[in-house]
Amino acid sequence: MKANKAMMKIIENVNEKSNDEKISISIKEMQEFLTISIEKLYDCLILSNEKTNITEEQFLRGVSSSGSLAGYEFVNTECRMIDFFDSPLNVIEQYKIGLLYVQCLNNRLLTLTNYKIAYLFSYNDDILTIRFHQKREDEEVFFCTDINKFTEPVGILMSDELSLNIIENKEINL
Repeated sequence: MKANKAMMKIIENVNEKSNDEKISISIKEMQEFLTISIEKLYDCLILSNEKTNITEEQFLRGVSSSGSLAGYEFVNTECRMIDFFDSPLNVIEQYKIGLLYVQCLNNRLLTLTNYKIAYLFSYNDDILTIRFHQKREDEEVFFCTDINKFTEPVGILMSDELSLNIIENKEINL
């Protein structure tokens, strides 16, 4: 993960903590969290609780206002770690759960695309938000600005930094 100093502190704290320390959450919460709906919409991957019914013209306006396909995905893939759990989670617990979320999401996303996926981890008021987009050929990471300019913790994780996906979608056209 490419991370700024504030995010590196969190990662160091996670690495110093014992793996024996458990996070208390329910199975139901984890199921809802890990089965979030992914929708393929005009070559974009977005998170959606229900089928998105927009015309291609509406979609192109959305892409235009977001700056690119990657920008459109970035805007439509926000996931705040605290939104799925009733009990309060501290910064370290959110990071650990966020890594699990990204690993599971990555396995699902890579069955829908041949592109790498860029994940942005960012904290605001001690709340972890994760967003993603496909890194299409000849495109930069959408949010790849100098992350050291941010005072809040920020990190970028690429799908190829995660463990390999062993699932393949038979419907992908290579």
